[in-house]
Amino acid sequence: MKNLVSIIVPVFNGEHYLQKCLNSLSIQTYQEIEIVIVNDGSTDNSNLIIEEFARNNYNVKIVNQKNSGLSAARNSGLAQAKGNYISFVDSDDWLEPNAIEKGIESLRNYNADLVFWPTINEYTDYSLNVQGAFGKDTIFYGDSLNQLKRRTVGPIRDELKNPLLIDSFASAWGKIYKSEIIKINNIQFVDTKIIGSEDVLFNIRYFHSCERIFYLHQHLIHYLKINSSSLTKNHGSTLFPRFKNLFKYINEFINASKLGNEYYEALNNRISISMINIGLSISSPRNTRSFKQKINDISICLNDPQIRHSYKLFKFKYLAIHWKIYYLLCKVRLPGLVYVCLKIMRTKIK
Repeated sequence: MKNLVSIIVPVFNGEHYLQKCLNSLSIQTYQEIEIVIVNDGSTDNSNLIIEEFARNNYNVKIVNQKNSGLSAARNSGLAQAKGNYISFVDSDDWLEPNAIEKGIESLRNYNADLVFWPTINEYTDYSLNVQGAFGKDTIFYGDSLNQLKRRTVGPIRDELKNPLLIDSFASAWGKIYKSEIIKINNIQFVDTKIIGSEDVLFNIRYFHSCERIFYLHQHLIHYLKINSSSLTKNHGSTLFPRFKNLFKYINEFINASKLGNEYYEALNNRISISMINIGLSISSPRNTRSFKQKINDISICLNDPQIRHSYKLFKFKYLAIHWKIYYLLCKVRLPGLVYVCLKIMRTKIK
């Protein structure tokens, strides 16, 4: 089918949430879809749920593999997908019934190479519409597209006001891609065990292969926060070296693509801002290291030459006051006070 959309669902031990995710795909108002479920070595009842779902839905393709991680599962899904368009949905998230229809309609109406939309964060007892990167439907081309592409690398100037928005549209989900662009440019996911965030690098590469991108200001995907396996909650003290690899990959991309000075500034800002996720990861209650070890781990990061150099170039004046305080503490390398800020920050961030 010319307008087939392949929805790739990587699954690892998702029995508690998977059924809701798959049901949301089966009731999509857009009919030309295939559902590619990649069972990444699940050891719970996920496989039974997947097989039952496939028996009741003709458009399901199952890929079974040994546990290899999210990036490998998505890459396996890409290899099996037959659609002209690609969308990713994690197994604990779910789509609004008209999500794919709205996305395809936007791609056609605006002759876009990518459409993306904001999320609804789902907590235990309430839902929260995420503000999103932009306040209204927006088509990006020409200069505005160039700025959007640069923004995937990092924020500059006024964009620094709220560092939490650095990757507000970096996720692989909440988007519809063109499979042709992925294939022609050989865009694949690099394992998070290597770079800490597979989505960021994938989207940098994809966005830079686009001529027109459309932002659809409708909340069409539900992101389950209570089951989050995010970097800031689980990777402990191992996130920093992974992020350093990510910075290296991005720098190599900037060099190879012969991009301008704004890109190097954006990357430098990404390096500086990264002390949010790195710090939250180290200070996480799930990190079993002692308090003294956590302080030492923060100190190691703050004394890293790359981090120290980034703060020499960082434009603190654009930050909101509370962020300015936090990053100044990072710059002068006071790990104890940085840790205190991180503990406060953890209670505020949603």
